[in-house]
Amino acid sequence: MMNSGITQETDVLIIGAGIIGMSLARELTKYQVEVTVIDKEPDVSMGISKTSGSLIYMGLFQALSLVIKDLGRGFDLEAETQNERMKLLWEGFRDFDSIAHDLDIAHKHVGFLLIARNDLELQKINRLEHLAQFVPGGTIRRVSRDEIFDMEPNITPDVIEGLHDSTGTISIFGPEYVIALYENALENGAHILLACECLDIENKKGRFIVQTSRGTIVARYVINCAGKYADKVADMAQARSGWNLVFYRSQALVLDKRLEGTINNIIGLPPDPGKIDFLYPLGEGNIHVYGGYYDHIGDREFTDTTKENYDDAISRMQQIVPCLSEKHIITSYVGVRTFNDKELEDNLIEYSPRDPNFINVLVRMPGFTPASSIAKKVVDMLESRGLQLNDKPNFIPRRQAIPRFRFLSDLEKEKLIAQDRCYGHVICRCETVTEGEIVEAIRRGATTLQGVMFRTRAGMGRCQRNWCGPKILDILARELGKPKGSLTFKGEGYRLVCGGTES
Repeated sequence: MMNSGITQETDVLIIGAGIIGMSLARELTKYQVEVTVIDKEPDVSMGISKTSGSLIYMGLFQALSLVIKDLGRGFDLEAETQNERMKLLWEGFRDFDSIAHDLDIAHKHVGFLLIARNDLELQKINRLEHLAQFVPGGTIRRVSRDEIFDMEPNITPDVIEGLHDSTGTISIFGPEYVIALYENALENGAHILLACECLDIENKKGRFIVQTSRGTIVARYVINCAGKYADKVADMAQARSGWNLVFYRSQALVLDKRLEGTINNIIGLPPDPGKIDFLYPLGEGNIHVYGGYYDHIGDREFTDTTKENYDDAISRMQQIVPCLSEKHIITSYVGVRTFNDKELEDNLIEYSPRDPNFINVLVRMPGFTPASSIAKKVVDMLESRGLQLNDKPNFIPRRQAIPRFRFLSDLEKEKLIAQDRCYGHVICRCETVTEGEIVEAIRRGATTLQGVMFRTRAGMGRCQRNWCGPKILDILARELGKPKGSLTFKGEGYRLVCGGTES
């Protein structure tokens, strides 16, 4: 049921608070424009952005990505390196370091090593080396077997040769990027309504009347950034013509951070269309594993890890680094990847044929790399439709992250504890996260256990919340002033405490 208690007007309404929606929101707050973002989830980055590979990439990895996402359809991949999508990717990659600096986003430049174990894989590497020369951003060279073992002592002994790119990949934690954009957009005046589902859209007298679960919003422009629900949102406004969504899922594993140093580069096998095999070290020390095929699915909600996918990912992981095993896995998840069937190899960024003040933004993977440049493109589209873009004189370009206690020097830790004693109380032992960090995360908008996790990493270690989960729940209840029985892991349907407790 819609709560009719809220009615508000805005210049631009963005539907969807993932990486594209929040990048656009921040970009628009540079101007004297009223911006509102809505999302049906209780936090940002809870859809496709949450399960991304958390890499910003060009160079060799982008060439590999072209092959994987060809999905066996035989596209002219060289031509794909010359289109507008590649231009947006390059612009976004080029701008990321500056954005990460301004928004205090943890990131790490990491090399990418593509290996061959036999003649067939060597032929694939040769083709990728040729394709990669058309993709900017990389510094690529052939590496011998001996050089590979110098870089990666734990790699499979079957390796015979490889390619190495030293500049084309940047490791991040995807939700942190989205949260940083969210916080900066809020500080610059954006209105962001979470747990606010779009229910209906009507065009009346040149304005969009948008009914939501939290009231009515009247907007001059609507931008559909709803990810895997973009078709449903477009249909509410009769804004879809000639395209549908196509869904694929892929399996991922996360390994214990005690393995830090086991690999030093992202390591991959030569891909086939629709097949992905690579491992990469995360900034926190964990190893991230993607192994297996992109499985076509009809149900966009099918995110369960299956035994078949899980076992296949383990097998593929061990083909690259044999010393890794199931005992090192601390969690697994499935990411649902969304394509549009009008331009399977391309983004779909278009005015609605019915009303050009409604813009559909469907981004073909990867989404994080071109997010900033896509945001600028959509702002230009809005300007061409009459939106006045007057610079905001008091725009705040920078945001400071929550202090990362585990990375501070002893002196910095002492100073922080002197300011707030909560920083001297470690709640999550696996990740060394303090009560002070958790309280700050809640003050910045975390209302769920997952929201705290994504802002602080509390609960993301080996024990997977078995030790610290109840303590985080106590802090959430105290800071939000809510009974523990009302709190959830990631929204309605995911309650953490059963039995109706009020304490």
